[in-house]
Amino acid sequence: MASIKKDDNKQKWEETEFPLVCETCLGDNPYVRMTKEAHGKKCKICDIPFTVFAWQAGTRGRLKKVEICRTCARSKNVCQVCIYDLQYGLPVQVRDKILAEEGCKDAV
Repeated sequence: MASIKKDDNKQKWEETEFPLVCETCLGDNPYVRMTKEAHGKKCKICDIPFTVFAWQAGTRGRLKKVEICRTCARSKNVCQVCIYDLQYGLPVQVRDKILAEEGCKDAV
């Protein structure tokens, strides 16, 4: 019998059951039908393959697809689709700039 070799790179690959998305990207329909493709894309931030989810947002919405892996999205607290902050709903650069300014004002 041939021995099974473990690939170190494949151990870093991400497999998830549901994406980390904001309410806007999910759409207005409470019944969302998603397609799931394991290791369908490489993350735009860390280049690790991850599970790709795709769905139609709302009744007349267009097709949405995740762009970054769940690990990167969780570490930055952003939506995997629009890359906006989950708490404030702002682009990441704007959020970081505002929080940095607020931090400087508190220090003074």
